[in-house]
Amino acid sequence: MSWRDEVEKLKKIVEDAYSRAIEELENIVDFVSTWREITPPRRLYRRLKNIVDDFKAELFDVERKLRRIEREFGEEARKSVEEVEKLIEEKVRAFTKKYEDSVKKIESYVPAEWRGRRPWIAISMMPRKLAMIISREVTGALRSAFGELERVLEESSTVVSSIRLRREDADVIDELVSAGIFKSRSEAVAFFVRRGIEASKEWLEKVRENIKKIKELQEEVKKEIDRESKEEE
Repeated sequence: MSWRDEVEKLKKIVEDAYSRAIEELENIVDFVSTWREITPPRRLYRRLKNIVDDFKAELFDVERKLRRIEREFGEEARKSVEEVEKLIEEKVRAFTKKYEDSVKKIESYVPAEWRGRRPWIAISMMPRKLAMIISREVTGALRSAFGELERVLEESSTVVSSIRLRREDADVIDELVSAGIFKSRSEAVAFFVRRGIEASKEWLEKVRENIKKIKELQEEVKKEIDRESKEEE
């Protein structure tokens, strides 16, 4: 498969992921509007969270593949890569609007006293989880990190999981796994066995700076939820 064919395939993945997420949102609205009993906020939260998380995961996977194409084919593929990135941005914004509209429809079936509770506030703020997908500051800085990660993992098929690590090195690996940069400790260990933690200091610093930005975004959402909860009390 040529890189052009792969880019077209990625576009379809984005379109399909968006359509699936929208369909699932509509199904929830229909479910709430036709079900005779009141749907608890926590149940709604879990269902909506699954939709957002699945959509986000698929878009992140597309981003990782775009980084590989960009790394391998450079300027030749840049314009096509940017087209997919623009499509992702458009779909995230469209999904966010649809999500907000769906929540407004669901609100009419939820008792007013429930709307100040944490699950409902979390529901209303869920689209912020997608902010890192279209944040040029975050995705741009992570671009080289993901590219370097994939290059090293492609070169090394052996995963070493029994290696003895210093405490501070293990902490770094746990931090990267927690942030989703690596899928597991074993994958992270394989990366650093191949590349070396000391030799990766510059790369690590760049990634950790962006992990910090993502955590700050998460903390901002948490504070906003807490603040709105207190205002409702």
